[in-house]
Amino acid sequence: MAPSARRLRQKEAVWPPSMARYEQLEKLGAGINGEVFKAWDTQDKLIVTIKRLSGSGNDGLIISGIREVARESMCLGACRGIPSIVQHRRTYADAYQSETGDSFIVMDYVGRVNLRGYMQRRVTRRRPFSEAEVRRIMKQLLEGAKAMHGLGILHLDIKPENVLLDDGTEDRKERPKKGAIEADVRGEVKGGRVIYKIGGFGMSQKEGPGKIPPEVTILTPYSAPELLLHSREYDDRVDTWGLGCIMADLLSGTGASTFDGESDIEIMAKVFGIVGTEGIKEWSGYSGLAADRKSKLPGDGGISRLRHKFPNRKLSSAGFEVLSGLLESNPEKRLTAAETLQKPWFHFHNRRRGIAGFFKSCVVGVVPEI
Repeated sequence: MAPSARRLRQKEAVWPPSMARYEQLEKLGAGINGEVFKAWDTQDKLIVTIKRLSGSGNDGLIISGIREVARESMCLGACRGIPSIVQHRRTYADAYQSETGDSFIVMDYVGRVNLRGYMQRRVTRRRPFSEAEVRRIMKQLLEGAKAMHGLGILHLDIKPENVLLDDGTEDRKERPKKGAIEADVRGEVKGGRVIYKIGGFGMSQKEGPGKIPPEVTILTPYSAPELLLHSREYDDRVDTWGLGCIMADLLSGTGASTFDGESDIEIMAKVFGIVGTEGIKEWSGYSGLAADRKSKLPGDGGISRLRHKFPNRKLSSAGFEVLSGLLESNPEKRLTAAETLQKPWFHFHNRRRGIAGFFKSCVVGVVPEI
């Protein structure tokens, strides 16, 4: 990025009069299409999160017009009431009211820590995630995805940076005092009571009958194989692939992306080097891909090496059934969120606890009702 662009990006955002009810508290982060702030809502008397979307592009961010703002707001608003989704409150589209044309999406404040930061913190403290912890996290995220997909919403940007942690330790109804020291984001997260929420709906889309989805041009190490090959034949299983990548990240214990790479080609080499190329080549949409796109597949992909990377000592057979089903390169065979939640991995643990509880009750002379 040029020095001038960096300086522009570092300038403090100027909010229009329509945002006067919100007091900026701190900047939480920024992406390619917006920056996110923690703010105090002086009318509702609570802490909120505000995403500023650039209307000019003069600040180093991608321009978001009314259509893009409306799409993101509508997708987020459609997910109202889903516990594992960040909740939308209001949208201010000031394209014709301010010089910059910036727009603002107000959401419930969840917390200052995202899943990437939490994973890296656990690495620093040498506290790898247990399989039980991974199962608990994945269950929440899959339940959120299942509900979202049931509404016809595709997220298209599932990654740890877009998963926020709410452990209930921050008071959202008390305005932080001026000069007060913010809570240390490196502090301990109350793991047993954390709610994991999916946010970052900037790329989300609404499915519709006969609607041809747009090509996804912004690709990451969490993009599904069909997206890496620039196909427009995709559905909600691009999101479950992203969730599979998150599961692999949690299990690997490095804090980094399992399929990290500096370019699309490097990411594909990592992906197909682990999951193999057999699945994607069996996909009915593969034959319709342009030859230059097929040529990007690594020649030595072959069969899957996923089990080699996550052996039994790291992941049980039931857990691997979930991981391999999510990281299936053939989209037609990949698990949906609803299908994944039906797998024994998510139910065996509960049955085992139920049986243990039964025998424990019998020891003290009380036979439970079953």
